[in-house]
Amino acid sequence: MQQLILNSKYVLVFEPSGSKIRIVVLDGGLESVCRKETLKNLTRFLVSEEIRIFKGRLQLRKINNAIEIIVKGKPIAIISSASLERILNNLQ
Repeated sequence: MQQLILNSKYVLVFEPSGSKIRIVVLDGGLESVCRKETLKNLTRFLVSEEIRIFKGRLQLRKINNAIEIIVKGKPIAIISSASLERILNNLQ
């Protein structure tokens, strides 16, 4: 499991779940939203020209060299692309 503290309220967690990665946003220690995705698709998102990945309650959107995390339609944090890449590399 890899986690990234986004701010005083939110934590982004990456958990292996079979052949996929479970991406969870914790709000005050409680699970707010989650999404399962393959490591391959997450890595592809980082290097591609795609601006957005996922639809629904959890979305990731690229802004220059940063990734904006959107929960239930509201941006909650921005992390660097390098931080996300480092986490994904640790999950391999």
